[in-house]
Amino acid sequence: MKKLPLFRSLSALSACAILLTACGGGGGGGDAAPRTDGPIPPTTALGSSFQYEGLCDLDTEKKFTRAYLDEVYLWYNEIVEVDPNRFGSIPDYFDALLVRTLDNNGVPKDRFSAVLPTSQAREVLPAAAAALSLAPGLLADHTNTVPVVKVVTSPAGRRAGYIQFNDHDFGAQDDLIAAFRQIRAGAVQDLVLDLRFNSGGFLYIAQAAASMVTGPSAEGKVFERLQYNDKRAQETADSALLFSSRLQTAETQNPVGTPLPQLNLPRVFVLTSSRTCSASESIINSLRGIDVQVVRVGSTTCGKPYGFRQKNNCGLAYFPIEFKGTNAKGFGDYTAGIDPTCEVLDDATVPADSPADPLLNGALKYMDTGTCPAGTATGVQSSAQPRVTGVAQPTRPAWAGRLLLPRPQR
Repeated sequence: MKKLPLFRSLSALSACAILLTACGGGGGGGDAAPRTDGPIPPTTALGSSFQYEGLCDLDTEKKFTRAYLDEVYLWYNEIVEVDPNRFGSIPDYFDALLVRTLDNNGVPKDRFSAVLPTSQAREVLPAAAAALSLAPGLLADHTNTVPVVKVVTSPAGRRAGYIQFNDHDFGAQDDLIAAFRQIRAGAVQDLVLDLRFNSGGFLYIAQAAASMVTGPSAEGKVFERLQYNDKRAQETADSALLFSSRLQTAETQNPVGTPLPQLNLPRVFVLTSSRTCSASESIINSLRGIDVQVVRVGSTTCGKPYGFRQKNNCGLAYFPIEFKGTNAKGFGDYTAGIDPTCEVLDDATVPADSPADPLLNGALKYMDTGTCPAGTATGVQSSAQPRVTGVAQPTRPAWAGRLLLPRPQR
């Protein structure tokens, strides 16, 4: 696998400590205005987490954990206090503080917050670790996040682009731009975006992907709003991410402001599964928010409208849920998952993009007829995951999606 050069804008991006365009880019809207790392009013007697940072005895690490959750956790005011002396490790104490009460959809509010050794976080989230430390050596080999790009033809002769998009990792945005350029040159009438294996990642990549599906009418409309806890009201007010015809965050190949290859489609077909999560769900939800028809073919998505930044302390990487994402219509209540338009069972015995792929065939049928395959589900039922074409199965866990680029450590 090839090594990506470290584009100088990554350093600038991290220095700005934001996800999208406060560092530049014209008129397309971006991430929230940068947060001034000022103090967040404490709710507990512990005060600011800053006073405990870098002090790595167990008792002080527990104080940091509790104070940090009090500052940034979306449900900080619902935490049930527990005796920290009962816990012999930070992960156990962190887990005991998380809010597990049921939400309006009958699922636990927090199924995704995590804390783990920073070495393991680098394995799971290599780009986030690299951005955090500004160390090029930490930038992982770039896997093929967009392994299949082609034009397919429906039984009735409609030309459709097919893009298999497997991970919102650093470098995927450049791959997607190349893919959309190829599809646009193919004069397609429809697009099939295969997200069945995509458990999420960086939110700026989802914003670019959704913007390339659309056209001029979407310019400046809300892609996603981030809702933080009530102590962070100004961040919430400044958090609108917007659809844009120009690139908002640079990776290595396309500078900020690069015109995006937009398809200007009124509808898109998205292939989904229970592994379609987080930033992938943002693409679906944001397009529906501006009335693009999103035909989902497959099964119900994972249900994660939440996200976070990484915070390191004493060899541990903290990922407490910090915000909820909503679309232009204010909707983000899909914690039970986004149901498919056409429920189609996948077939683990065939490659995802092959002529026998039941999800792709379901999308092509809908293109021609406006109806789903006969019955509530088709295909071969299997407990195994269907094979991904041209790349190993993505390994990012579901909790590790919908990421903002981390802020530099103080």
